[in-house]
Amino acid sequence: MHKRMTIALAALTFAAACSQDPTGATSNELMLAQSAQTIADNVAATPAGGTTCEGWLGRLLDTLRTTDDSAARAFLAAARANRDSAWAAFQAGDTAAARAYRRTAFRDVLSAVLELFPNAAERTGLAVDNAIAKIEQFLGTRDAPRIRAILAHVKELRVEADQALVGGDKVTALALNLRAMQILHRLVEHIRYANHDHDATADGEMEAVGY
Repeated sequence: MHKRMTIALAALTFAAACSQDPTGATSNELMLAQSAQTIADNVAATPAGGTTCEGWLGRLLDTLRTTDDSAARAFLAAARANRDSAWAAFQAGDTAAARAYRRTAFRDVLSAVLELFPNAAERTGLAVDNAIAKIEQFLGTRDAPRIRAILAHVKELRVEADQALVGGDKVTALALNLRAMQILHRLVEHIRYANHDHDATADGEMEAVGY
């Protein structure tokens, strides 16, 4: 049931992205983006997992197999309930409500992650910063306007995430840092379709991860 809704909503997101003309990206910049994306993936691929949405979810579920944390389990139960509500809203034709429920479900999952890994937001932010530094070093003085524009946006997300941390909102901080990492993880597509909504696309991809 959830998978069908995910596929349907993902199709809408993909269609919206593809409706933007992929103009202006040279083959050379796309090749640079592929290398930069690999750099980000290598930074995220730590031995213990984490620093990506799928990585943190995997660590969460693995830990819960041997750890009886009632708060984390309660957050996951709330996430499943909100996914059920999202599916019901989608079936009823209320796509706005479906997206809102999916967003709430995703934040429930992040709350579960933070229950078991309180430093998840900070750790993900450091990984994003490391990836940006390595990508910029790789680019050097090469002409890559679209990549540099994406990196500038990711830096803005990092600023917002740090501000959320200062305000005590770790869930928002983790969500923003994961969005930043997801954009780097799919950098080639974000370069190819430079005019689509990068944030909405990244969030939709992450919210579609099953749990």
